[in-house]
Amino acid sequence: MSPRPAPVSSIGFYHTVERGQTLFRIAKMYQIDLKELSRANRLTGTRLEVGQKLFIPGTPTWAPGPAAVAPSAGEIQSLVGPRSHAVWKTITVHHSGTKNGSAAAFHRDHLRRRMGGLFYHFVIGNGSQTPDGAIEVGWRWKRQVKANRPYDIQICVVGNFNHSQVSESQFLSLVRLIRILRQEYGIPTSHVRKHQDIKGKHTACPGDKFPFYRLISELQNPS
Repeated sequence: MSPRPAPVSSIGFYHTVERGQTLFRIAKMYQIDLKELSRANRLTGTRLEVGQKLFIPGTPTWAPGPAAVAPSAGEIQSLVGPRSHAVWKTITVHHSGTKNGSAAAFHRDHLRRRMGGLFYHFVIGNGSQTPDGAIEVGWRWKRQVKANRPYDIQICVVGNFNHSQVSESQFLSLVRLIRILRQEYGIPTSHVRKHQDIKGKHTACPGDKFPFYRLISELQNPS
């Protein structure tokens, strides 16, 4: 494993390289210039090792964007819409792995990656490009079609929760959204899972700091 590099700037934090990550993807994740990332780590090439520590110049937080807004249960029910004939059995929670984001931004990225457009059914904003806690409904939910796993609802919470915390507005929106989806489609709490829980997925998503057990505890309590 490569030792931590001596950073050019002392303002920043470290990222641990995970399997499948490239220098380009990491630069994009933190929205910094690729050359700046290479310079900060004194890299002469692009090859990375799993477990390698990369210094990310800057700060893991960002300036607040649009005001926080956690939709009411009634507003979320309107977004979800009436129960369809589709069968949904599980709910998977993701993080975007980025500081900023929105359904539109992810849709463009997923098109470029030939994923058929926005992978997620719902996206919960963090105040960067949409209000903190705002719920966006993806085209897959509107058409009631799967992503790549049958019967699985995909929810993405914007942020990188290996380095930052879920906002209270995001968390409240997530709890309310999942409660309504569970009620509409008869999904038990035991079928609400993290992306990393799926067999064969080598990922930390939705991040080490994501409060998953708090989420399950809230879902088990009466609304």
